[in-house]
Amino acid sequence: MCGVVEAVGEDVADLGPGRLVCSAAFSPCDTCAACRAGAVNLCQDRENLCHRVWNGSFAEHVVLRRNMVFSLPDHVPPEAGAMAEPLSIAWHAARLPGDLAGLAVAVLGSGSIGLSCALVARHRSARAVVCTDLGPDKAVLAARAGADEYVDAAAGGAVNGVLAHLPGGADVTFVASGHPGVLDEACAVTRPGGDVVVVSYFPGPQTCAVNPMVSAELTVRFSALSTASDFAEVISALASGAIDPLPLVTHRFPLTRAAEAMRVLEAGPGAVGKVMLHCTGEGGEL
Repeated sequence: MCGVVEAVGEDVADLGPGRLVCSAAFSPCDTCAACRAGAVNLCQDRENLCHRVWNGSFAEHVVLRRNMVFSLPDHVPPEAGAMAEPLSIAWHAARLPGDLAGLAVAVLGSGSIGLSCALVARHRSARAVVCTDLGPDKAVLAARAGADEYVDAAAGGAVNGVLAHLPGGADVTFVASGHPGVLDEACAVTRPGGDVVVVSYFPGPQTCAVNPMVSAELTVRFSALSTASDFAEVISALASGAIDPLPLVTHRFPLTRAAEAMRVLEAGPGAVGKVMLHCTGEGGEL
């Protein structure tokens, strides 16, 4: 989300009304060992926005805690500010394998997080970026995210498609989909000695063949959420224009049409990327 501060609590001295801000989706406890080390993404006592009695951001006003709010330069478009959170998740994931410059990257899953991973990989000078998803429609969005190639996994499979473009396998594979078998696919498209970074959550327990991972000496990492430093670097990249997520926005709706927006997000025809709700003004689909 992105919005303008309307009021602050009496203990908040560094933000005031009128300030453009974005937000994380959770508030860390600030007292555990992980929080004290700056790894707020690993806080086990965090509280999530839109959970239990904490109302979420599909509203004209939302109450946030100071430790989850990040100031934005005034020239950053609000829609770009709203994309800072998914971009921060991709930014954090892309830290884990180290320098991506000159590497071949595969992204399995081309939703908001997968496309954000592609954007960040391209920003970090990856040599080649190949994205996958089901159906041909996401090809346009993958290209907007900087992907060199897009693989329709419904037409011949993700593994064959990725390897056709990266014959030696990907140096780094980001798993941004929770479909059954995706971990085996990630192993199959990653070169021996390469890295697999799992960004996606899964609907339930997963099974995968571990022996091929052992034989290929893969490094499999799991990436959770993001930190304040990730947000700071993403905001810097947005402010400088080094990253532009706006081409991934395909639909805009006013808040009064939120139910319609959710239907488009779930099963909209054609290429559906980021769907934005505007709490002021009329919005409109693109």
